[in-house]
Amino acid sequence: MAGRRAKRVKPVRKIMAGFLGPGVHFTGELVDLSASGLLIRCSNNVEKGTLGRLGIEMGQDTIRILAEVQRVIPNVGVAFTFIRMSPRDRELILRLIMRVEKKPST
Repeated sequence: MAGRRAKRVKPVRKIMAGFLGPGVHFTGELVDLSASGLLIRCSNNVEKGTLGRLGIEMGQDTIRILAEVQRVIPNVGVAFTFIRMSPRDRELILRLIMRVEKKPST
């Protein structure tokens, strides 16, 4: 698809994320993730362009990212673009992507 900037990965295990923006806060399950954004499964109606903070728990650490609602996908969830994160959070998100890319052996 044109416009995608980064490879997306889909978690096989449940990973929860939360969003806190002006007048809205919710949690949902990660559908897919890339170095530039993510999609959360939820039923919330959020306006495109809404800025807020995303949080993803990763073991002992919590990834905190300033993000913007890119689009709302009916019956799926909300897609976000990452706006700003610390170097430490960038390292953690890349580590999470690598972990998700490794498929568990069956």
